[in-house]
Amino acid sequence: MFDPVEEPFDLVASAIEVRAEADRIAAIAFWRDVSPRPLFHGKLSYHWFDYEKAPREILRVLKPDGALALIWNERDDHTPWVAAFSKILGGYAGDTPRQSSGKSRVIFEDVRFRHLASKSYPFSQPMPLSGICDRALSTSFIAALPNEDQDVVRAKVANVIEREPALVGQDKIAFPYMTELHLFGTHS
Repeated sequence: MFDPVEEPFDLVASAIEVRAEADRIAAIAFWRDVSPRPLFHGKLSYHWFDYEKAPREILRVLKPDGALALIWNERDDHTPWVAAFSKILGGYAGDTPRQSSGKSRVIFEDVRFRHLASKSYPFSQPMPLSGICDRALSTSFIAALPNEDQDVVRAKVANVIEREPALVGQDKIAFPYMTELHLFGTHS
């Protein structure tokens, strides 16, 4: 059985190449035979894949008893000001692929994979207080808005900051996130 703690990530990264396009895995090419090695893929692009085609392509390159680890970060909406921040952004998301839509979780129901484990790890990203607005404006669907709409988002986020006693007057803050790790195995 594969032990994710004992396998070095750089070995995996040097063994495979994942070429992702906007809505699908285009190709996964092995540079050398890595035996039954895992395929790691972060959330950064997984939520953009075609969920009907991506698992088939992943399974094509995984050998029997291979493993897939999906790793991503989510804002920790248990913190009230972060939940308010997320609600602002969510109002502009439309049908943009993203974690909160739940669509990327279809792999949990895919009988071709065995869900082995999931674990959450809290962490925070230190940033200046102004980084909260920067974070909002750097979100893809917010950055694509006209300047006037971006100004509205900026004002809404500034209002959240001004109303949160834990943020008022701070030079630096810790933006809370949860790193999600989901490990899947393939069938023999």
